[in-house]
Amino acid sequence: MSSEAAPAAAGRLWEIDLLRTAAIVMMVAYHAAWDVDMLAVDELVDPFSGGWRALQVACGSLFLAVMGMTLAVMNARGRARGLSGWPLYRRHARRAATVLGAALLVSAATFVALGGDDYVRFGILHCIGVAMLLCPLLIRLGVWLLPLAAAIAWAGLALAGTDPRDAPWLLPFGVPQAGGAGVDWYPLLPWLAPALVGLWLGAVLYPRGDRGRWGARLSAAPRWAPRATAPGRHALPIYLVHQPVLIPLVALALLAAGVEIDTSGNR
Repeated sequence: MSSEAAPAAAGRLWEIDLLRTAAIVMMVAYHAAWDVDMLAVDELVDPFSGGWRALQVACGSLFLAVMGMTLAVMNARGRARGLSGWPLYRRHARRAATVLGAALLVSAATFVALGGDDYVRFGILHCIGVAMLLCPLLIRLGVWLLPLAAAIAWAGLALAGTDPRDAPWLLPFGVPQAGGAGVDWYPLLPWLAPALVGLWLGAVLYPRGDRGRWGARLSAAPRWAPRATAPGRHALPIYLVHQPVLIPLVALALLAAGVEIDTSGNR
């Protein structure tokens, strides 16, 4: 999600930025529905099931897959410049630290805004940041990333059906908690799976950090690409500011539609 995790500006891959933009659009659409559910006194939408839940899963999966693809591109470009071992990993770690720092800000802000057990404890940014630390260690697995991703997805689904435990340190690994997991919970099991799939795709489609023969037609970006991909080039700041902007807009839209809203914060 982070613009820090994208290739250098001189060699950006517009199709990856476009995928990231699509994920941002999906995120804003889902969070608009979530805000309606939070603000409206009457239940107008249910963002936790059906199509809205499917949108949330698709959005999170796309963000993580694009992160994996981007990391594979950056890794290949670093190796092309002669980097390996710790110097190469350090580049990934610096970008991960930026994302994890933003994740801590989100946790702090939601703790103040939501309080109680609802604040973000291990959200999408936390998951992306940790995945950015893990993926460089796993990229050499090649095609074995796919069965590993399948096993991680299966483990996450299996854990989701287990009894809640009072073990907060297990929350990032997908173990349900007796006190709840807060909003925006993206544990490594199963959410590391789409990141690994993206990592494999990035290594296959961009073996030297650039398009293979398959992408010859994409080398010249279409005229609409700069505008369409602009959000994807600034995904992290958009993520950080979109809810403070979106919530009042949704509230105004509900009021304009004559919908009673609850501003007590107790919903």
